[in-house]
Amino acid sequence: MPERKTVETAFGAVDEKSLEALQNSFDTRQLLAAVDAVDQIRARIDGLRDDLLDLHRMAAEVINEDYDTRPAREEPIWELAEMLASEMLEFADGLREAYHTVEELESLAPAEDWEDEEEEEE
Repeated sequence: MPERKTVETAFGAVDEKSLEALQNSFDTRQLLAAVDAVDQIRARIDGLRDDLLDLHRMAAEVINEDYDTRPAREEPIWELAEMLASEMLEFADGLREAYHTVEELESLAPAEDWEDEEEEEE
């Protein structure tokens, strides 16, 4: 079996072939898009939590006939559910893209033999 070569970088040893492939194809700006996806979620997270709590109150009243004394929201329950589902799907899509971007960089891991050699040196 051919030996996989590694290259030392400022951030640890990496697989040479994977590094070359990523240098030819990987756009590091994709990581900034991943940061944007996380920022969108972060900016909305408190409101999303509040909306989910409102949806729970509405569902408890409608489905469980557990009446709450808090003021009701103006939109119908299905509309709030639809809005939340759409927003969550958008977040999931952004995180999925971010995941795939980060996952590409996992290919830089050196061969298992390299990791074993490092452990022996310690």
